[in-house]
This record gives sequence, C-alpha cells and structure tokens, in this order.
Amino acid sequence: MSVPAKWQLVQHWLASSDRDTFAPMLEDADTPCCFACGWFSEHWSRPTQKASWERATLERAHIIPSSLGGSDDASNVILLCAPCHRDSPDWPDPGEMARWIAERPDRSSKEVEEASDWFVALKQAPEFTALLAELEAEPDLSDAEAIERIKGMLWESVRRASLHASALSTGTKVAILRDTAARATRGEA
Repeated sequence: MSVPAKWQLVQHWLASSDRDTFAPMLEDADTPCCFACGWFSEHWSRPTQKASWERATLERAHIIPSSLGGSDDASNVILLCAPCHRDSPDWPDPGEMARWIAERPDRSSKEVEEASDWFVALKQAPEFTALLAELEAEPDLSDAEAIERIKGMLWESVRRASLHASALSTGTKVAILRDTAARATRGEA
C-alpha cells in the first residue's frame, strides 16, 4: 500500500474525529498548511483546492513510523512542513505525536518569515541602513529614484550570492546588504 496523496490526507483529516489531535491547524480545505504549526505560503494557491494542496511543499509524516510498525493508511499520515517533520517524534505510541503537536508553536507564512529574516539581516548590516539614510537625505533624488537605485544595487549583490537549501540564508542576506552599501560607498552604483 502506498502513502495517500496530500489531497486524500486533507479529506481524511477534515472528516476525522481525531482532527483536533493530529491536524489542529487544519481549519478547512481552502488554505494548505502544516497540520502542526500552521505554516503556509501564499504561492501555493491554485485554481482548485486539490491543486493547491498538491502544490504545497508539505511532507507526508507518519504518526507511527513505518519502521516501528505504522501503516501507510491516511489515519497514520499527516502533512507537516519540513522543520516540523524533521523535529517530530519517531515513536511507537501515537500519544507522543499528539503531545508534540499540541506543544508545537505556531508559525507565520513563508512570506512573513522571509520578510522577518530580512529585518534581522538589516539589524546586522548598519552600513546598509546608513546608505538608506544618505539616499533619503539627497535633495535632488525623489523617493522613486532612490528606490530604483537601491533595487539595482541590491540586484547586483544578489547575483553574487548563492542559495543554501533553496533559499538565501540570513548570513547571505547580511552579506548582500553589506556588499550593496560598500559598492555604493565606492561609487559603483
């Protein structure tokens, strides 16, 4: 027997009496999300609910792992984001998974987390904040021109970076901001 498709799992858990225990963040089929923490992405939206869920980068996770005798039946499989799946317990008692889910902190959307990550990077790159203040103080530069200048400089710095696990790490974001400020100071922008 193979593990059910994501949409089949959603349908099962929406109707399950154990939904509040193993899929507490699943409110309806409209918005794909991690069953444990609620993490989602606006980019998963597709014309149908089924297509949205199948598009979602959520992983099928066994409540009781196959290696410990768990089945591939929908009643033993939930949808988790990668961090939740990595942190979830591999244990033969479903009560341990239920407790872990109940104690799991909520997460924002992928997009909110990404924006927050850039704010953290900004705090670590004060030279970039200083560059923004300098551009804002230029009397002959409109806001639109300043934004376009910053976007161009940032783009050049981003092109020098590499992805880590399909995303820019916080450290890389800091480096991008610092590089942009340094190039602007040298007059390369």
